[in-house]
Amino acid sequence: MYKYGERHPVRFELILVVIAFLAAAFASAVGNAVCYDSELSAAAARIVTGTALLVLYHRAICGGKPFANLRIVVPALLFAAWNLFYNLTSGMIIGDAACLTRAVVTALAPAVFEEALFRVIFLYNLNRSGAAVRKSLLISAAVFAAIHLTNLVGMDVAGVALQTAYSLIVGMAFGAVYLKNGSVLQIVFAHFLTDFTNRIYVGQATSATAVQLMIFGLLLAAEVVYAVWLTGASPKSSAPS
Repeated sequence: MYKYGERHPVRFELILVVIAFLAAAFASAVGNAVCYDSELSAAAARIVTGTALLVLYHRAICGGKPFANLRIVVPALLFAAWNLFYNLTSGMIIGDAACLTRAVVTALAPAVFEEALFRVIFLYNLNRSGAAVRKSLLISAAVFAAIHLTNLVGMDVAGVALQTAYSLIVGMAFGAVYLKNGSVLQIVFAHFLTDFTNRIYVGQATSATAVQLMIFGLLLAAEVVYAVWLTGASPKSSAPS
């Protein structure tokens, strides 16, 4: 399995994505039998599946130091800062303890599951295959973004297009940090915080203003520049390989 992933990283990743999603769906179905909250069951299933992937591919997480070069992680945390700014300036109110507890669980799920799949394992295999650092970054971010196209079932095309573009940039930012520092905990935390700061509110946000859209556009552009610069600043990846 490991050798196949290193020789055919993209093909292996696509197969692994299908298997991981099916495993999470099965675990969620089992969870629904004992928990009547389908959202929490699905989140718990993804946490368990993501953790299992990290255990199975433990070779990909050896060597990363969680507190190394913390300043490099800061730009990746700006997604969370944007979420707070946008939602709080759009009339949203932070929820109660129950809301925050649910947000912790539902935000941790994609953080563990998606970072294990699309950053840790995928970038490890791309590195082992001999791909250049920036090429690995772009491939992993593109596949991560493409997965969000499955949301075409149940969402409008414009919304999915925006979500896919956003996911591409998030994937580049998180991937660049991981390639530079090699720490799983750093990118899991950044991903968790990004989702958590988007799930802790009650109420309905107003439409984005021109100023908010301008700030958001500048943030996305800056994240792309940062990811490209960060992977160019070091010709070798610090992620385990």
